[in-house]
Amino acid sequence: MSIVVLAMAFGTGEHSNQPIKLEVEEMVNRKGYDIFTQLDLGVLLDLKAGRLFLANQYGNHISTLALIKQFVFMARVYGWEDVKLIAAKQHIWRVARDLRRLAPDMCIQLYPVAVEYGPDIQLRVRSPFLWWAREMTIRLIPWPVYKKICQ
Repeated sequence: MSIVVLAMAFGTGEHSNQPIKLEVEEMVNRKGYDIFTQLDLGVLLDLKAGRLFLANQYGNHISTLALIKQFVFMARVYGWEDVKLIAAKQHIWRVARDLRRLAPDMCIQLYPVAVEYGPDIQLRVRSPFLWWAREMTIRLIPWPVYKKICQ
């Protein structure tokens, strides 16, 4: 069984992604796992082991579901079956839900990371109110609708 780290950025900046970066580096540099992530986090990483795979991103944003779709495709290509999911504790529930919907056969271990809200070009990660107002709305959207609007 092949193991991979799936790491999700929280916003675009170094401020909120620093704790995620440190968690990823510790795990990957110690174990040599492959890692799949997005550009916002990938450019921050200082990896001494493993292989880095970046999601294709058009513009300055990729939706959670679009990234998960790309990850599932790559997981099938590379035979990744055991996923160590690293994401902000505010975001990890939805990432895991999307991954379980698209790849129910994968073994997923969750590694939630405490991150702070702060300066970022994405307004939603600047404050808990902005994050949770958006997040709870997204969570309430029925799966077929969510899947369609997050293409």
